[in-house]
Parts: sequence; C-alpha cells; structure tokens
Amino acid sequence: MKYSLQGVTKSYEKIEALRGIDLTIGDEVLGIIGYSGVGKTTLLKILAGLETPTAGILKYNDKQITAENMAFLRKNVTMIFQTPLFLRGDVFTNIAYGLRIRNTPEPIIKEQVEKVLDTVRLPGLAHRDTKDLSGGEQQRVALARALVLDPEVLLLDEPTSNLDPGNASIINDVLREESESRVIVIATHDLPQVSRLADRVLYLMNGVIIEEGAPEQVEAITRFTENIFPGISSHVDGVSTIKVEGIELKFTEPVEGRVSIHVRPQDIILSKDWIETSARNQFRGPIVGVEEKNGVVLVSVDVGTIFRAQITRKSFDEMRLFLGKEINISFKASSVILL
Repeated sequence: MKYSLQGVTKSYEKIEALRGIDLTIGDEVLGIIGYSGVGKTTLLKILAGLETPTAGILKYNDKQITAENMAFLRKNVTMIFQTPLFLRGDVFTNIAYGLRIRNTPEPIIKEQVEKVLDTVRLPGLAHRDTKDLSGGEQQRVALARALVLDPEVLLLDEPTSNLDPGNASIINDVLREESESRVIVIATHDLPQVSRLADRVLYLMNGVIIEEGAPEQVEAITRFTENIFPGISSHVDGVSTIKVEGIELKFTEPVEGRVSIHVRPQDIILSKDWIETSARNQFRGPIVGVEEKNGVVLVSVDVGTIFRAQITRKSFDEMRLFLGKEINISFKASSVILL
C-alpha cells in the first residue's frame, strides 16, 4: 500500500479545502473528479508532499509523513501541474535539471533524456527552446521531466486540459504504458480519460469523497458526461460569455480564455414556446433524441449544439413531445458551472 490517509483535513484560513479524507492508494491508476474548487489539487499537493495536512494522518509506505520528513515523500513522488513552468533554455536543460540535482553523471543524463523523449514521442527535440513549443509539446516535456526521475508515484493535475485531441491521445497512451511500473493519480475533467485509464475513481465534492469505485460503478461519471462544452470565454462589463460552437452562453464566473462548462440536465427548462423568464440563456431547436430511464426522460435538443434536458415522463406526455418537434430550452446563467 503506497498511501494511507486518515481524517486528513486542509484549511486555508477560514476555507476548509479538505474535510476528513479517509483514503488508501495502492498499485493502481486512481482518477479524481469533481468541479473546480472542490479540493482536487489540494489533495494532489498533499500526496506530493507540497502541502502538509492541517489535521489527520498521512502515511507513505507505512511511514507517517510530517512537516519534518516531507523530503522522503518528494524523493518518491512527482507532480505535474496543469500549466507547467519551465527554466529558461532548451528542452534538454529542463528535463536534465532534476537529474543534475541528484548528481547524476552527464553521460547517463544524456542517455536518460534521449530515452524519455522517445517515451513521450518527442525524439529530436532536446535542443528546441521551451518557449517555442506548442501547448501540447510543453505538456509532454513536463511529463518527460517527471518520468526521467523514475518516481514511484506520478501525480497529474488536468494533464490534457485544453489540449488538441492528438496530444491528449499521446499523453493517454504514455500514461497507460507507465501505469505498468508506477502508481498514477490523475485529477481531471476528461471523463473518457478516467474511464479508459483509471482502475478506481473518487468523486470529490466540497472537500469530501462522495463516491468511490470502478469507473463503470461511479454514477458521477455519467452525470459529468451530460452537457459538457469547451469554448472561449470573454468577460465584459461584469458579464461572462462563452462561445460554444454556433451559440453563446451567459454565465457568472469572471473568466477569460479557454474554459469548459457543464449544465446539469435537471437545470434546463423545456417549453413549447418562447417564455418570459429571468434565465439568461434561451434557445430553440428540434428534439433529436429521447431516452427514458427509471421514469425520467432525457430529451436531446439541437440548438446549434446538443443539450440534454431531464423531465418526468408525465411532463413529456403532457407536452406531447416527439422526435423532430421544435422546442425551447432555457437555463439561468448561474446554472452554467465552470469545470
């Protein structure tokens, strides 16, 4: 067993980021999912030895970790952040940095850097300046920088966030290969990644583990797959707008740039006609899918992108809905959740 956490909490002044986490991690790929701000990154930092718990017990390989022996944990664990930082200089310098700190002989450093660049599918890039790399290449170099140290545990915070499908696929392939020789813990909104790679998934909410199990057993996986959209956000005069395919959505978070958002199916109101409402988002389109489960009907509506709304079977029948029927959907700006 690599990790044992008992009653671990972490507070930042009045904010309690983690609340009584009980968790064991063995030789596995563990996925951590949850909305922004629920404690995923904080948990990774504690596992990496970058943060100390406010309360509770953290053990690694049966050794209790305290503020005095964090170095023991850091020697065995490496964390990759969502936005990697690099030293000035080329790819070789950045990957070799950790090995040089460990006083590794230069011929071995050269051999190991070349080997790990092959692992992340970037052969021949050793002398490219890191500032000239694409976002996907930077993330793969960050992965190489971690793997070259041969850690027992690899921790990743949103490793494929905002990457193109090609680079995301390469990173997933590398992680699948590396899972044969090390423990991997991934905090992510990439649900296909969790479903394909993870042996076990934790669903965090407000600093607490709500669900835990194999990907196919965790209901949050299904909930998270509905109405998730990437897009470009702008914030003007106190209003945020995200462009998603052919439509624009209003939401409340003051952010700029690339984001991913989620709208819960139960927060979407269906109506036959345009309605007077305080909801900032209202669109119209045809019904393109209907699925019933346990008395609940999921109605897919194409309004330029496809939204799925949840209603009761009784409401579905009373509204006389059917495939191809034009219908309105509406939801509040506060119902748009930033991932």
